[in-house]
Amino acid sequence: MTTRQPPRRPFIAFCIGIALVATTLMFAPTAAAAETSVVCPTEPKPVTTAQTDALFTLAADRLYAATNVANLGKPSIKYPFGATARQTQYLRSDAYGWTAGFYPAELWMMYERTADPAWLALARSWTKGLLPVAKWTGSHDLGFMIGLPAGLGMRLDPDLSQRVIYRRAIIDAAKSLSTRWNNNVKAIQSGEYNGKWGLIIDSAMNAPMLIEAGNMIGGAEGAQLRSRGEQHLLTLAKFFVRSNGSTFHRLTFNPKTGAYLGPVYGQGYNMSTSTWSRGQAWAMYGFAKGYAATGNPILLDAVRRTIGFWNKQVGPGCVPAWDLDVSSSFAPRDSSAASIAAAAMLLAADLDPVSSADMSQRALTTLGTLTSPEWTSINTQNPGILIRQTWNVPLLKYEGSYVWGDTYLLESLMKVVSPAEPRPPFGSGGKFEATSRGSSYVVSNTMPIFG
Repeated sequence: MTTRQPPRRPFIAFCIGIALVATTLMFAPTAAAAETSVVCPTEPKPVTTAQTDALFTLAADRLYAATNVANLGKPSIKYPFGATARQTQYLRSDAYGWTAGFYPAELWMMYERTADPAWLALARSWTKGLLPVAKWTGSHDLGFMIGLPAGLGMRLDPDLSQRVIYRRAIIDAAKSLSTRWNNNVKAIQSGEYNGKWGLIIDSAMNAPMLIEAGNMIGGAEGAQLRSRGEQHLLTLAKFFVRSNGSTFHRLTFNPKTGAYLGPVYGQGYNMSTSTWSRGQAWAMYGFAKGYAATGNPILLDAVRRTIGFWNKQVGPGCVPAWDLDVSSSFAPRDSSAASIAAAAMLLAADLDPVSSADMSQRALTTLGTLTSPEWTSINTQNPGILIRQTWNVPLLKYEGSYVWGDTYLLESLMKVVSPAEPRPPFGSGGKFEATSRGSSYVVSNTMPIFG
């Protein structure tokens, strides 16, 4: 049976926002700067319970408000994407947008936080709309789109029949992703860049879904999925991670011979020498997930080197510019990179006893910064949670709030669990009471492979 192919441009509603690009400063640099421009608190401190509670209060308000889709022009274009700093309404995508899975994932984490059936109902509903995407072979981002929300649903939904549905979706998505495999390159194709077969570092976040799905189904088919997921990560580690631990964003290969062709422009400052901040964070997290799933020491080395480079460029509690080789204090920040990096370090801290304490402390200090009012939407009308994120600075220089940064901020805070913490109710308008219970934390390793 032929799977229905969605429109070639899934971000139909987002096209309105793209009109901004025509008047935006374009970046076409030829050389990288020497050091990273960062914004740092005067006294970096670990996140407190009060900050965590306040952030989830804000998240409940923003996430509940985003469920109101009554006035959308096209009901299918409903999944939140992001909003620039001055926008008060989300730009949205349909279920085939690469970011569609983040908002349902946030709803699942609100259910985990509160145990309230109202959040469960919302998480189920918004995840259900994504499930047909699992059989789509037109994207390499199925780990984000299906693996993330379905993985949380499989772990958190109290209904066994629902968990079976989510498990099936993950397996279907992994099989769909596997159709993009190239045995010469030993990787899953991300796309075509400048007309060439290409990979991007973001794909480190999607490959672990193949490993997990392979473990689920077992047998020869499961072994193949697992092998392809692991090999994809090994290919990324071999070609994308430079000797100093920094990473490329986009690389191209000859699909007939597997030969490496070279870098092409992506979202970084310089295609050959600089390091896109969010790409570095994707690498840190993806390699950590891969190592957690396989125990492969090559992936552990990639985790250590990519995190090491981040920590060299970005001090404790600091938020970098959109590229780690941008030194201008006027450059847009990317708090989403810091959010993902914090999540990566918490994950790696559970896996690497050599640097566990340092990574945990750095992650907690980063979260202390990101949950402060200067970095959240608490004093704005922005529909998101974490502000001063960027999407694609070479196309759109403006800071804003985007669902991926919000998702990994919530995930990180869910891993920083206060013992015996009571669960606040859903409340009126999606709000709940924030209370202070001190600042004693333990790091939990209960997050799923797709969380």
